[in-house]
Amino acid sequence: MIASIPGQWGTRHSKEDRCPAPRCLGLLLMLLWVSGLCWQAAWAQSSVSGQVINGTTGQPAANQKVELLTLGEGMNVTKETFTGKEGRFSFGQVELAPSSPHILLRTIYRGVNYNRSLSSTAEMADPQLLTIYETAPQLSDVGVSMPFMVALAHGNELRIEHQYLLTNNSQPKRTLANSQSTFEFDTPDSPLDLKVSVLGLGRIPLPQRPLIRDGGGYRINYPMKPGINEIWVAYNVRFPSDDRQLKFRLLNGTDHSQLFVKPSDLQVTGTGVVSTGIDSRTESATFHITQIAEGEFLNLRIVGEAPEHSPHDGHDHGEDSDFRVVRLPNRVYEQRTLILGILAALSLAIIFYALGQQSRERLHQQARKRKKKRP
Repeated sequence: MIASIPGQWGTRHSKEDRCPAPRCLGLLLMLLWVSGLCWQAAWAQSSVSGQVINGTTGQPAANQKVELLTLGEGMNVTKETFTGKEGRFSFGQVELAPSSPHILLRTIYRGVNYNRSLSSTAEMADPQLLTIYETAPQLSDVGVSMPFMVALAHGNELRIEHQYLLTNNSQPKRTLANSQSTFEFDTPDSPLDLKVSVLGLGRIPLPQRPLIRDGGGYRINYPMKPGINEIWVAYNVRFPSDDRQLKFRLLNGTDHSQLFVKPSDLQVTGTGVVSTGIDSRTESATFHITQIAEGEFLNLRIVGEAPEHSPHDGHDHGEDSDFRVVRLPNRVYEQRTLILGILAALSLAIIFYALGQQSRERLHQQARKRKKKRP
């Protein structure tokens, strides 16, 4: 009888007990494949595909240029392609950059940008739909409302903010695009620090340049897409005393509106203005403004002392700030050194295990040959 080699298997084993080299190599290849998937996940690469549809005609948009942009320190076009006959497009090997896990799909039609934001590999895996629309310089099915306005007093000055909603209900759906004007509004005389912005994708304010309107007031020419378009107007008004008379026209009128005034102990009066209490979230006095016809004036009187402080309360949607995409935590990327080290160690362990199995198999074969040579 031949003694077994220390640390090795004995010579008497069934076929089921042994691990042939091909089986070990198969195991090695499988585990290396799994490691490759982990490597791919660590770098967050995927493909992005989808379709561009014309929402006015309901037909696929062929030969439409689609761009893929990364969002970080600005927007950079990293890939571009054109749609096929069915309006379909595809981008391969798209990587979510560690510094900014956001990408943007963009297509420009009739001079109007249509975008879609993606911020995870799960979102990237879904089919993407970009809808474009025909444009029109004038539309009849467009309504404008002013859901609320804010009046913040500091000394004898008022900081005023308006939220306007422009609802484009055009049928068939079309984008209101006019180089002269798509939205008009009025302010009190001589407003200070006038700022206008349209809330874009992800509610990011897009600053607009207010242009003087014939007949008084202002206008902007930002394209208004089908659905609800949100517009913010902000400005300051100075008064000679704490008896502040605020007067301006609502060019589009409004069915109803809410007014928030701070400090809450100021006296507020005006035609159609009804007190509704104190808002606990903002500590502002709240008022309901009844219906005002198109082109009619809103008259407000706000009386009382207010402390001198910064007029900005942190939610000025017209501020010309540098909007940056916040880097979201990516635990896979942050632990990449540890992950790659583990994968490397695992691969080496598999290789040494497979080589050890081959060596053991050769020893078994040599032992069997010596046994057969014995008389």
